[in-house]
Amino acid sequence: MRLPDLLREINTVAQTGDEPMRCESLARQIYSFADMVGWAEGPIDAQNGILNRLSALQDDLEGRFAQTNDPSIAALHDSLTALGRAIARHDEDLQAGDPDNDDGDDLW
Repeated sequence: MRLPDLLREINTVAQTGDEPMRCESLARQIYSFADMVGWAEGPIDAQNGILNRLSALQDDLEGRFAQTNDPSIAALHDSLTALGRAIARHDEDLQAGDPDNDDGDDLW
């Protein structure tokens, strides 16, 4: 599944809810995307469109969680946080001019 499709599904969950197993599956897919961010050769979100979309989805998920107290919604929210951080870190590393410096231990 492509990221835009996945984000659309998460939007549906945020608006209407879903089964915990479905939310957990979506969260796993988001974590998989977060794990692959470092493979991108260039910036992923130079205009911050993806990060803004993730933030809006998180806001919607917070609203859904307030209604349901469903821990799978919170897990989905956390997966979006991980993806957003991975993208931001990747793009910041590229802007710094050192795409290989993703962990800061290159002095060892």
